[in-house]
Amino acid sequence: MPGLEDITYSREETTAAISGYYEFLIRMYLKDSQVVRPPAGGWPSIVNADPEVVQSLGKTDEVLALLAHLPYIRSPGNWNDDAEAAPGCRFAEWPRLLTTLSSSNAITGEDMRAATEGFTFARLAPPHVVGLTRGDRENPIMVLDTKLGIIHWEDCISSIERAHYGESVDYEPDDDVPEEEANWRYSARAWAIPDFFEILKQQFRTLDWIPISHHTVLSASDSEGTDEGGMVAMVQDIYREHGWPDLTVYRKAACLEAVRIAMAERYPNSACGRG
Repeated sequence: MPGLEDITYSREETTAAISGYYEFLIRMYLKDSQVVRPPAGGWPSIVNADPEVVQSLGKTDEVLALLAHLPYIRSPGNWNDDAEAAPGCRFAEWPRLLTTLSSSNAITGEDMRAATEGFTFARLAPPHVVGLTRGDRENPIMVLDTKLGIIHWEDCISSIERAHYGESVDYEPDDDVPEEEANWRYSARAWAIPDFFEILKQQFRTLDWIPISHHTVLSASDSEGTDEGGMVAMVQDIYREHGWPDLTVYRKAACLEAVRIAMAERYPNSACGRG
């Protein structure tokens, strides 16, 4: 179990880890058009943001520089078009979110922090952290720390926490960290940034996380002992029949079409109706 002293933050490493995760998802189920890449100078809505807007968000220059040069999964904010990057999880599209903030807008920086960091941590969070996800109360909270080089996952899935406990960070805060913030961090498992995204990829490789369309991802663990157990096994078999997880032979288009047909025929109530 690494300690904080064993981990360093790197913007380049962080960008590579997030980019690599999204490219992995494209190879498995996302459309290439669902991921947007930054222009050479960074996202204009962040780079050229109104100083009052930036100040209301309460983030460091490093957080803003990172957000300005990341790729994003398109998240227009409607159920039909949003795509999940994990079961029930939509990642924040920060260039779009920044455009919704203005001195005259009803949405405030405090609102945005709560939506991306969770109501509890947003109240405690220092300015060098930023939320990676955004959605309703059921959407997972994943918070990236640009000072420590780690990602906290609030209420992490217990099976993932157990399986990857040894890779998680042995969090010991500095003396100047407020007690309430330290307690939240103790309660939310954390990993080094590259390790975090490798753990997410592993859930897809083992088909514990199973896409049933370009938009929707199911969790096999959540379906154990339910009426959906047979559905999960069916979809897992379809992926394996199409070469997964060997990306050199995996046939993405044929696999997703086979999943769509099988879901419509055998489990129409659970089939994806998006897109």
